[in-house]
Amino acid sequence: MENLIYILFVCITIPLALMACLIDKKPRRIVIFFIIGICSAVFASEVNGILTYLIPLDVFDFTVRVTPITEEIIKAIPVLFFAKEISNKKETLITVSLAVGIGFAVMENTYILTQNVEYVSMLWAIMRGFGTGIMHGMCTFLVGTGFSFANKNKKLFVVGTFALLSMAITYHSVFNMLVQSDYPYIGAALPIITYVPFVSWVYKNRKKRSAN
Repeated sequence: MENLIYILFVCITIPLALMACLIDKKPRRIVIFFIIGICSAVFASEVNGILTYLIPLDVFDFTVRVTPITEEIIKAIPVLFFAKEISNKKETLITVSLAVGIGFAVMENTYILTQNVEYVSMLWAIMRGFGTGIMHGMCTFLVGTGFSFANKNKKLFVVGTFALLSMAITYHSVFNMLVQSDYPYIGAALPIITYVPFVSWVYKNRKKRSAN
């Protein structure tokens, strides 16, 4: 049987790509970067698969020490390209970043579901949706928002980019560590706790722009 992750990739991306051809510019951008997030998840899966053979770590250590680095770098690349070559506007970068992160999470959750279908439950789905889904979105959201500021100051761009990636990697690593600990609910709650103030910040900025 062909690699299941590629079968899922084709099933998910073809309808999205066809839809992208029919919708307006701004929604199309979201869909395109959602697809890019899915592509990033597939690529990260291949990279992590290779690294498991090269780095002798158990599953816990590998998901805490290695996968946060590879996945956050891979997710950040399309956001960085967009910030440097297309637009560094904060609102646009936030949208693009979230689309990449959520697309990545959807692909990851779908693949893990198919690999563990006998053991999953509605509670598992809720924890993956709110936990992993928001975590990946928040990490790219953090990087994209930071790029909108760092890209305006050429002297700080390299240092700022490294700092933002380090923050995203650390956040991702802490999440992976908590969800595999004796207190997985704390890990699942972490993205929700951090998501709420960020949503509040985004809506406040939108109100200010509307008022102006």
